[in-house]
Amino acid sequence: MPNQKVAEIQLVRDGVQPVLKVTVPKGTKLSDTLKLQPAISDILGKLKGCLPCNSGVPIWFHEREEIEDLVKIDLATMKRM
Repeated sequence: MPNQKVAEIQLVRDGVQPVLKVTVPKGTKLSDTLKLQPAISDILGKLKGCLPCNSGVPIWFHEREEIEDLVKIDLATMKRM
């Protein structure tokens, strides 16, 4: 998937409260990242029932590192996916 311009939005439940993690490709302009606001608001609204605010859910923005190879392995079978 090199050079693919894809953002990922994940809900991380690791602790007291969930965190929304937004990852964008390296070099993404802030103006393009801000265009994710409707999708983020939709997710938060369904999660907390409040559309105009983040309802206390922290949002982390992360720029993805450049990754050459990605291998996924099924831990049950130890086979590549």
